[in-house]
Amino acid sequence: MAISADVLATALQELMPKYSELFVQWHPILEKIVLKGNLTKSVLTGPYREFTVVTDGPGSVTQVLTGSEVIAGGRRQNASRGDTYAPRLIYAFDVPGKDLAEANGEQDLARILRDYPELGMSDFHERYADQLATGDGTDVGGLLTLNGDTTYNPNGTARTGVFEFAATTAQSSTVFGLGKPAAAGGLAGWHNQYGQVTSFATDGRSTMRQVYYACSRQGKSMGPVDLMLGDETSYLNYLEDLDDHVRTTAVQNDHVPGNVRMGVKFLDADFFLEDALRPAATAFNSGAGRNGVIYFMKTASWHMYTLGHDASKETKGDFSLRGPFRLPEQDLFRYEIVDYRGIHCNQLRCNGVIEGSSIA
Repeated sequence: MAISADVLATALQELMPKYSELFVQWHPILEKIVLKGNLTKSVLTGPYREFTVVTDGPGSVTQVLTGSEVIAGGRRQNASRGDTYAPRLIYAFDVPGKDLAEANGEQDLARILRDYPELGMSDFHERYADQLATGDGTDVGGLLTLNGDTTYNPNGTARTGVFEFAATTAQSSTVFGLGKPAAAGGLAGWHNQYGQVTSFATDGRSTMRQVYYACSRQGKSMGPVDLMLGDETSYLNYLEDLDDHVRTTAVQNDHVPGNVRMGVKFLDADFFLEDALRPAATAFNSGAGRNGVIYFMKTASWHMYTLGHDASKETKGDFSLRGPFRLPEQDLFRYEIVDYRGIHCNQLRCNGVIEGSSIA
């Protein structure tokens, strides 16, 4: 019995939530944002989302000595508005009608699912991870990148990646629409923590601790840094430095095997090797991160939202499947995986980066 495009579509609709969840659980940034309850469905009045950043308290303190002091009141304006844009990304693949006509039963359906949508989703996820970590994901350049050496373009205008490789007072880029301290009209307190390793054997772990605690002291109600991502050499340097004192952690739930992504603990953070973090890539164009990179993230300060309402039309924007559509004048059925999400941070100083960690 030949398999129709509708049968394939039904099978895909049942599998797509699992594919999407596998990626969320496989990628610790998205997983931790979801677990923190910071994933929302947004209804926007325009093409972007605004959020509030508060860098200092709103009032002042008066010490009373005699009882006749005038209590200083008023209100200090320490709130600023950041903004974030969500890129709409569509991964399309075509299934030949000939393949469907020649397919016979569940075995052939499984083969088609492996050959087309499963490989397509895997490819989409890998591009996504490349863009987040390094900023060079193929055809997904609108998605946020953590690499402050490059830019991403969600709405037609280039925006700088999040983590700048510079001391606080020297950070001058604009991130999420807000200038860092050294920028013209920059915002005090809107910066990431930073450290530089001369060699891992000499000051690797001490620099990691320095940046970890610098991040963790900020936004105290959100707890300590809970996620770290490093390139392979930096990660292996840390393991080598620990010698036998290694405690592993894993991203897992009842849908994925426990060895999907293994990591180790660094203080209270889960430290993972990020294959997509490649310091040798040209996206690290200033050369600052070429000798190893480790990101430090307090994921309670990160938020994610998806856009879309009707699953059968624009989709809900969370790696949603749309199709099939028969292509005019061709014996092909097109399927589309649609992702429409934005990611942003509202307390940048709770997060940081170190460079030089791959130098032994």
